[in-house]
Amino acid sequence: MTKFLLLLGPSGVGKSTIIHELKERDNRFVYISPFITRPLRGGEKDKITVSDEVMDEMDKKGEFLTINKLYGIRYATPKSPIMESLKSGKFPVLDWPVSKIDIMKIAFQDKLITVYVAPPSLDELRKRIDKDNRDTDGHRFREAEEELKSFWAGKFDSSCDLKVVNTEGEVGKIGEIIYSKYLSMLVEGNKPNK
Repeated sequence: MTKFLLLLGPSGVGKSTIIHELKERDNRFVYISPFITRPLRGGEKDKITVSDEVMDEMDKKGEFLTINKLYGIRYATPKSPIMESLKSGKFPVLDWPVSKIDIMKIAFQDKLITVYVAPPSLDELRKRIDKDNRDTDGHRFREAEEELKSFWAGKFDSSCDLKVVNTEGEVGKIGEIIYSKYLSMLVEGNKPNK
């Protein structure tokens, strides 16, 4: 039995880079590509752009687990790739907003592993967010700052199986920590109940 890995944390913390590292480390990791209602950014290949109308039609057909709205953009999580990955022994992985964790806990219960990825500091996070000009109005950083205050105050402790700090140049080390935790939780999850 495999589990669904969710990487939590604010925009700009490096979740996509960590997912890439995990996929390089073990090809059983499968990124669950979300459907989005904005054009892809330069270098983005792992999301699927659709119109609002197409997303609404797919939603009516029951193809999505949920649709989240973040920063004025709709992100839809498809059901079938997650279920197919779990059924075939693959390791589905997705970056996910911590504010919506209850959706996944209800849908996947004992098949879920959650990792919160934090930046080493707010200054470092600001540099990362500013690097690709995706936060022209400062909204992403303000939301990230509020989320991190809650995280540092321990408000997400019950929602996280693991917490890591994504320090610049340490993605290999972070990937190893997450990978080891994931594998150990697979083993623990397969032990019979006493």
